Amino acid sequence: MTKLWSSDRPEFTERLAKLAGQTTYRTPNNGGTGKTADHLPDAHAIATALSFSRRGPDDVGPDVAYCWVLQTDAYRQKVVRKLSAALRCHEFRDARGFRLTAAEAAWDAMVWNRSSARPADAPRFYEQMLMVAISTLHSAAWDSLAEAERRYTRAA
Repeated sequence: MTKLWSSDRPEFTERLAKLAGQTTYRTPNNGGTGKTADHLPDAHAIATALSFSRRGPDDVGPDVAYCWVLQTDAYRQKVVRKLSAALRCHEFRDARGFRLTAAEAAWDAMVWNRSSARPADAPRFYEQMLMVAISTLHSAAWDSLAEAERRYTRAA
């Protein structure tokens, strides 16, 4: 399968690290030893930063962003289930059994940067459904980050 999506995780990670109060850019100081003001684990700082962007109980954008930047399957089932339900549009109505497969493949493509094999009996529009699922995950993550930045700067 050809990669038609962007894997611009470095920029995403840098912006999220900045929002979480850290950055991936380091300069040596006094022999290269540094002091940290807090002992909050990175995963907790990222979750806290993304909590600014949650728009309600059904919003999975912060969950997608969290899993993408930390490369974890912590919210995989929740997100894949919601994404599969979101793929129930009129164009993919005939692909009832393949929506979950496409959502799983989209998750693997985005979070783990690996492609899944196309099912043998998949309909002709399976690739379109997969690209829609991947772009939906990307949009959810980037929108969540942008919303977290907006709300954080408004609160400051």
